[in-house]
Amino acid sequence: MYERCANFNRYGDLSKFITDPDLLQVTEDESVYISNENDYDIAVDLESCYASFDEVKPFIVFLATQICELDNAVQRFHRKKRIKKNGRGYVSLPSPTGTYRIDYSQSMEDNPAPQEEKSDFILAYIYMEEKNQISFNYWCTTENSEFDVVFEYKENKFFMRSYGIIDNIPDNWEE
Repeated sequence: MYERCANFNRYGDLSKFITDPDLLQVTEDESVYISNENDYDIAVDLESCYASFDEVKPFIVFLATQICELDNAVQRFHRKKRIKKNGRGYVSLPSPTGTYRIDYSQSMEDNPAPQEEKSDFILAYIYMEEKNQISFNYWCTTENSEFDVVFEYKENKFFMRSYGIIDNIPDNWEE
């Protein structure tokens, strides 16, 4: 299952996703799997969802068609941006959950070392706690760790807003 790690377009086979709203089903743990376990095993968690299942069905189907591009953006960010070494430029900010975050504009640099380019993380869960915002929960395949990537949906586009502890990612971060 983990051979799809760190490959662009790893979620590119749309036939492996459920794109018919009538086929989406809620499990006992209040999740909706948008791909089979044997395929990608990605679920949307409804427990903390901002609306009812019937209201978010169309958006879940739309999201299933966009996952490949969103995951590619996460991998591009991972490969292109890094936190500056030696702590220079770090700005710690309290977040709503009380953990520290790092401000993007003060703490990032381009072009990591080649050994840092590979990502050992796969997409596991998607959270929709606020309207127009989704959170991808990535799990590591080589050690016990995980991180979240938050996207904002506006103007018919998704914009990455945070990557792990890095917040305040601007719309044009790839430029």
